[in-house]
Amino acid sequence: MERFPPPSRIGCLHRTEALLGAMGMARLQAANVLVVGLGAVGGACVEALARSGVGRLWVVDGDRFEETNLNRQPFAALHALGLPKVGVVRDRLRAIAPACDAQGEVLHVVPDTVADLLERAHPDAVVDAIDDVPAKLALLAACLRRGLPVWSAMGAARKIDPEALRVSDLADSQVCPLARRVRQGLRALGFERGVRCVWSREPAAPCPPGMPLGSFMPVTATAGLLLAADLMKTLIGHRNEA
Repeated sequence: MERFPPPSRIGCLHRTEALLGAMGMARLQAANVLVVGLGAVGGACVEALARSGVGRLWVVDGDRFEETNLNRQPFAALHALGLPKVGVVRDRLRAIAPACDAQGEVLHVVPDTVADLLERAHPDAVVDAIDDVPAKLALLAACLRRGLPVWSAMGAARKIDPEALRVSDLADSQVCPLARRVRQGLRALGFERGVRCVWSREPAAPCPPGMPLGSFMPVTATAGLLLAADLMKTLIGHRNEA
């Protein structure tokens, strides 16, 4: 069997640098991004960040892969069922993105663990891809208090149209019930703006009685890729305000 030499840190990012330029590439490689939640949206986001040249990723999740993850979560696989998501994702990132220093922590993020997490990770930017509203609010509020740029995933379940997704400040989101709850929660804490988020203009489909929340990978993966793109364009100074 033909053997190939291991990819170089420079060579594997050659095509990205050809588009973003040396300065843009340097900014990505200098960045340290914390990604909390490695499911359907967070998984797609973190893979794009790693492949595109973000220099350091700190990935956090407290769950294990389950069979029901296979329909949409990028790192879910038969061999990974029952394993902690963090270990699987960290090892995969190291395999596909040798220029990225991928670190991981198995942690169920709750309001009481947010401050310590941010101290340990010491990120330049944060991606919130968790579903639990109290934990989500605690993480977003902690980032805003520290002046940390933060991106957040709103509701992607029960949606079928990826073209209905938008990225904007959370204050400008519409339709999405989760976005409304998060807006109200942050407003009660004194924050009106400052969270970039991905949200959908599509009303959620009904959930039949006794069935789990339906999900569709074209929507969840697109949401994650939009978060990654907006974050990286911000890091390199190419984002148009919206």
